Amino acid sequence: MTAHSTQSVAALAAPEALWHYACACYGAPGVADACLAAQDDLGADVCELLWLAWLYRFGLTPTADAPRALAPVRAHQARHTRPLRERRRALKPLARPGSALETWREQLKRAELAAEHAALGMLQTLARRGDGVRARRAEDGDLRTILQHHLGLPTERDDPVLARLARALEAMSESAHFPPRDE
Repeated sequence: MTAHSTQSVAALAAPEALWHYACACYGAPGVADACLAAQDDLGADVCELLWLAWLYRFGLTPTADAPRALAPVRAHQARHTRPLRERRRALKPLARPGSALETWREQLKRAELAAEHAALGMLQTLARRGDGVRARRAEDGDLRTILQHHLGLPTERDDPVLARLARALEAMSESAHFPPRDE
């Protein structure tokens, strides 16, 4: 085992590693806007997008069997996270500063974040177990290609939302202090 692969195994198993990576990514310039555009325009799950970027850093990618492995995560997102997001977004135009609706909206935002935290924990467990993931190969392409493939979009067409997201995530990953990437 190489030093990089040993570090990757440790990084995949580190408590809350994906959560910390996702928070750092989401706070980086351009990432949150690109994630939300992918969510709203393409129906992408932001947690899955950040998981894909995290896997990419460690030389991993989803398998053809990933939808089976992701089914419990997707059920959690559909049952918990999305309804909370929909309620929170519906309150946004109604919640005036200092109002009871604003307090409720903030509570929904915290609950939504907790649901996303749980989803990221589930995704990290999949990676740690090697369930639905494999070593990335050259023919898998760059991060943008992997994102497009995961979303079922044609990879020969450069989707501008995913291209912007991939650039933002790659720039963030290059500038951040995370364990070394596998090449």
